[in-house]
Amino acid sequence: MLFINNDNYMNAGQFSKNILDLNEHILFVGIVEKSGHLSISNERTSLDQYLKGRNLEMIYSQSVYVTDLRKTLSNSFGSLRYVSYVYEKLQLILFPIKDHVLLLFVDKTIELRDIVKEVRTYFNSLTDLDLYLM
Repeated sequence: MLFINNDNYMNAGQFSKNILDLNEHILFVGIVEKSGHLSISNERTSLDQYLKGRNLEMIYSQSVYVTDLRKTLSNSFGSLRYVSYVYEKLQLILFPIKDHVLLLFVDKTIELRDIVKEVRTYFNSLTDLDLYLM
């Protein structure tokens, strides 16, 4: 069950857990700092079956780089809402949130737009999110 307290204040740990709880097809939620460091994560399924070695670290770094391009392109295209990668076995979705990236690994069987809508609706319902507090 999703819990939001009355004043909608949320720290990074509770936020990532609540995102994971939004939908059973979300396998992993991580919050990546601007440096490319994973600051917090929650998982439903171990990603070891998909990723070996340093692949996760490369995904974290790439996620920050790709979403950081939004600053360069936003004057031309408007605000970046999300970035998605659709692979044969799973989907990755990146959401720029403040100076961080919300990274989701999602089961391939779910419609991407459904997950994006759920996450955006939840995020927009928060009035005070502090991603620096774990």
